[in-house]
Amino acid sequence: MPHEATTCSSGRGQLVRVVTAVSLAACVLLPAGGLASAAMRAHAATTTVAGLVAAASPAARTPYDQTATQALDAIVSGNFADATAHFDPTLREALPPDALAGAWKSYQDTFGRYQSHGDPKDVTAGEFTVVSVPLTMEREAGEFRMSFHKDGSAAGLWLLKPGVPVLPVVRQS
Repeated sequence: MPHEATTCSSGRGQLVRVVTAVSLAACVLLPAGGLASAAMRAHAATTTVAGLVAAASPAARTPYDQTATQALDAIVSGNFADATAHFDPTLREALPPDALAGAWKSYQDTFGRYQSHGDPKDVTAGEFTVVSVPLTMEREAGEFRMSFHKDGSAAGLWLLKPGVPVLPVVRQS
């Protein structure tokens, strides 16, 4: 598994599967100091962009916003099967409900218990729409992030420190 996720030589599906698993593990299992850099590298591997464009304002709720906040609400209430209902097949395989439950437990072990969340914000990154939702946790602020395909299925889910940027990836031929 490469430390820098900048190429896609073995096929998009395999890369997304590996990066999704690595991304979630990196985001919830590393100490808070290493969390942001690992999350940025892992998240970048699933996002192919020429540029980033800011989208919806907090008042404008998109279908992506609704799906992301429904998934977050399901996670917070412990209903991990509902939280994964909109996952694409690759994400569903990489992050089944029991793995998501473990990731959420690890995240709360690091950041403290969930208290509330703010308004979602969308960014268009190439073929994906990425929804970030700020989290108020007991000990430290957090961020919930989901990326979506144009068909509305979820391509990725991350539990992060706040402010981890959505980064473009340079693909090598």
